[in-house]
Amino acid sequence: MSMLQQDLFLITLEAQFRDLFQASKAGKDNSEQRLRAQGFIHAGELLQLCTRQQVQQLMEKVHIEVFGISIAERKPSAQVRRQQALQLGDYAYFEEPAFNRQ
Repeated sequence: MSMLQQDLFLITLEAQFRDLFQASKAGKDNSEQRLRAQGFIHAGELLQLCTRQQVQQLMEKVHIEVFGISIAERKPSAQVRRQQALQLGDYAYFEEPAFNRQ
């Protein structure tokens, strides 16, 4: 694949990440956008237009632009989620197997 195709792919992926994160920040359902981006990434990897590392770096960059913090900083820890569930009486949190909640 040419560099032009790779550049176009990464520019398009960056726009998808931006739209996805802005929808999330606005509290909107972004599940359709998330699935579209996952499929797009998978196709890019198959066509060797991107690597997993490039995707992760691009996602982190756009996340910081939109939210002002890294993905890891924004994601609450398992302990915090557990405490929130207990405080809110949200026992549905505990219905999911523990190995999935990690």
